[in-house]
Amino acid sequence: MTVAQRIPEQEWTTERFLATDQHMFGDAWRYELVDGRIVAHAAPSPEHGAILAGLATALGRRLRGNPDGSRPASGSGAVPRSAQRATARIPDALIRCGEHPRVMFEVISPSELRNWTQRDAKRRDLQAVEGAQEIVELYQAEQACHIYRHQPDGTWSFEAHGGPDATLQLPSVGLAIPLSEIYAFAELPEPGADDPAANTRG
Repeated sequence: MTVAQRIPEQEWTTERFLATDQHMFGDAWRYELVDGRIVAHAAPSPEHGAILAGLATALGRRLRGNPDGSRPASGSGAVPRSAQRATARIPDALIRCGEHPRVMFEVISPSELRNWTQRDAKRRDLQAVEGAQEIVELYQAEQACHIYRHQPDGTWSFEAHGGPDATLQLPSVGLAIPLSEIYAFAELPEPGADDPAANTRG
């Protein structure tokens, strides 16, 4: 759940936002800057957290000692290239190679599936981040992911994968991670239960 609010008597630039202690904004779990507005995010569900724990474990194991310096991170800002927009997104997790994020991850909850306009807007902002090559959306209620990849002509391709035998391929950093590893700690609904990803947009 998100709540948009404008903090009074401030003109929020991305630089000011990223340099500010987020406790100043309030007691929410996380904040983002979206078109000059401070947006508060409620704490994630246990399953959301479990998926991030599996992802962090998988990334840490594979990126330790990475020769090009790529490393995993969470809670780190990702700023679109356009200096005209006061926007700083905070992906659930990312792989940073040098100065810029290269791969960014979002765990998509059932409520975010219903609000696809906000989800699509955040994805577009992440695609505009300098150095971004892959955006991965992991679905909270099933072992499934959507992958958006930056192409040489500037467009973004789309892939969807799912099931316990599927593997997340990340060629921009040379990684392959079985979805079963990412979802190792998550307690997912039984097969045949309501499928929140059935109506996702590509």
